Amino acid sequence: MENRASNRYEIESSIVCSYLSSQHSNETFCGEMKNYCDSGIYAELQVEFKEGTVLICRTKRISLERSITKIMDGFRSMSLAQVKWSKPICVDGTARFATGLKHLLV
Repeated sequence: MENRASNRYEIESSIVCSYLSSQHSNETFCGEMKNYCDSGIYAELQVEFKEGTVLICRTKRISLERSITKIMDGFRSMSLAQVKWSKPICVDGTARFATGLKHLLV
């Protein structure tokens, strides 16, 4: 059993991520946020990012089946986040990357 400092909440949310650096400012990458907590998110993304990469993550669409209380418990519709880990997975026959992101404070 994992010992976490904060609770995680399941969610189905389309997100779009982009690099923080101006060098790659026009590139965007779509994915699905699967869960979140007050310190970060777990998402399944189209591409793999190196550990330490800083991204801007924006919510595009949220499933209407989620409860309103989850928004009050650490949900962020936009976040500056650092990639903590990324690993390849297969979702419905499509290659994706399971990615752990930590919210950065600004």
